[in-house]
Amino acid sequence: MTESFDLNIEHILEHWEIEHALREVIANALDEKTISNTENIEISFNNGICKIRDYGRGLNQYHFTQKENEEKLSHSNLIGKFGVGLKDALAVFYRHGVDVAIYSKYATITIAMEKKAGFDIETLHASFKSPRDQNMRGTEFVIKGVTESNVEKAKSMFLIFNKNLELLEKTKYGEVYSKTNFSESIVYANGVQITKEPNFLFSYNITTMNAQMKKALNRERSNVGRTAYSETVKNILKNCISYAVLRPLIEDLEKVMTGKNHDESNWVDVAEYATKTLNESRNVVFMTPGQRASISNQEVEILTESGKELFMVNDSVFSKIRDTVQTFETVRTEYRESFRYHFINEDELTPAEKEVYNYRKDVTQFIYEYYNRPRVNIKISETIQITDYGEEANGAWDPSQNAIIIKRSVLKSRKGFLAVMLHEYAHFLSGYPDNSRGFENMLTEILGDVFDNSLFLECNKKRCN
Repeated sequence: MTESFDLNIEHILEHWEIEHALREVIANALDEKTISNTENIEISFNNGICKIRDYGRGLNQYHFTQKENEEKLSHSNLIGKFGVGLKDALAVFYRHGVDVAIYSKYATITIAMEKKAGFDIETLHASFKSPRDQNMRGTEFVIKGVTESNVEKAKSMFLIFNKNLELLEKTKYGEVYSKTNFSESIVYANGVQITKEPNFLFSYNITTMNAQMKKALNRERSNVGRTAYSETVKNILKNCISYAVLRPLIEDLEKVMTGKNHDESNWVDVAEYATKTLNESRNVVFMTPGQRASISNQEVEILTESGKELFMVNDSVFSKIRDTVQTFETVRTEYRESFRYHFINEDELTPAEKEVYNYRKDVTQFIYEYYNRPRVNIKISETIQITDYGEEANGAWDPSQNAIIIKRSVLKSRKGFLAVMLHEYAHFLSGYPDNSRGFENMLTEILGDVFDNSLFLECNKKRCN
């Protein structure tokens, strides 16, 4: 016995192609797999015939009567929501001259245009016949008159069949994927493509939708405007904690100044979140390009030696994060607090270095006698701290050591060694730092006293170049 069921379709979606109809059939099969928790669906193609099979509960007449599938609406991670996609698909198949037969344990179903009961118009009808197998599990669509290209295009609209995307992280709002081998990023909603984004850094699968997106996600699930999903994509990114997502995102921030960045790094709230989160889990430092240009090469060595990774961010982002992340000022402070001298004993010096080092005695005696100040030690170190001005110093007056520290490399020159000693003695005698009035006055006084002291001059006429 054959029963005819009116699908109430008179005007068919003219802009849908065969692949869009196949998409709806595949979407229904995937949803049934999820709801019934059964095996993976099967899709095959051979000689113009495409078969799509699920192993769920089986299609029946009920699935053609409702306008909106309450069962699907109650699940948050299903593709279909409207309960009309199957009807649309059947109408598109008919328009393109594609034959469809649907098999389940309930019936064998085909489609044809018939007169609407009581009216002189034709609408698409589904014809229900006895099932070929009453023990059949699931539903099988046998679709004749399609091409392999139609099938592949339909499959390409689903995340599950896209083997070129690498999952980077899952969040409660959705998933982030790399866009390996893709010039465009893809945005999916519950695993089905809704749009492509030419300037996104990642691809996304949205699994939790707000009201705006639910409203915008029309029956066709295509060409959805960015305003509908941008907030959800932001929420996905602001819930990521993996290095695999945060690092590329922050690296992309460095391209903002050249205009070669992707759209996600233009979202200041996302950039702020990414920098703060990465700062908590990784040894990183943030600065602006202007700050980088102002620091010396020696200061860059501090970053290298500290093992910290440097990221550039623009001024607007930096102004929001500077108090909560590591900046170069933080690194500089840590460097000074953790700095340790590498002192060299006199017996470790070369003969030439020892000869230069011996001149410390004359300078120390002069300071002691002329300024009536206690003697301080003169120590040699392989390393000296970076100064406040980003330069590697040749010497330092260090009250904590009660010593003038001179870098070993200075011992290559007697003149250089004497000059550094007098410079550091000016700090010792004045108590003032470089570029201060008190230090400059003391240094000027020492220079005058040295050259006015005949005993010191006489001493150095014999020994100095």
